[in-house]
Amino acid sequence: MPLTSADVRAVQFATTRMRMGYDMDEVDAFLDIIEADVAQYADDLQRARDGEAVLRAQGDQLQSRVVAAERRIQELEGELAAAQRTAASHAEPVQPEVTQELQEMIADDPEAATIVAVAQRTADEIVRYAQNRADGIRASVRTVLEEQRELLDRD
Repeated sequence: MPLTSADVRAVQFATTRMRMGYDMDEVDAFLDIIEADVAQYADDLQRARDGEAVLRAQGDQLQSRVVAAERRIQELEGELAAAQRTAASHAEPVQPEVTQELQEMIADDPEAATIVAVAQRTADEIVRYAQNRADGIRASVRTVLEEQRELLDRD
């Protein structure tokens, strides 16, 4: 059991009968106890300091991982915003403005009507592709954010 300061204060040594002073064997035994306790306290202190150094290093590593995760989140949020802007600008199929001149050209040339129809289908496909791509980016961002959150929660 470790020695307390109260134990040290309360110790009383017996006096010797043959000469003045305390019994040397009793004092030596007490000093041995004090020495063992001081050595134990020094070991405990060193272990605590070593543990603190390990915890600080782990904290620094976690902090750098948090910074990297925040940076990646910002990048992904930027990509998501760009994808959302792209999707929003193409959210509704673009309907060509059919002017009087265009109507006359289509009426005069049946091949022109086919070209306009093909152009409309192509435009619709491009819009669908952009929407699918934006949805894929959103899903990717959500997945990465969830993975980063799980990593941060684990650490």
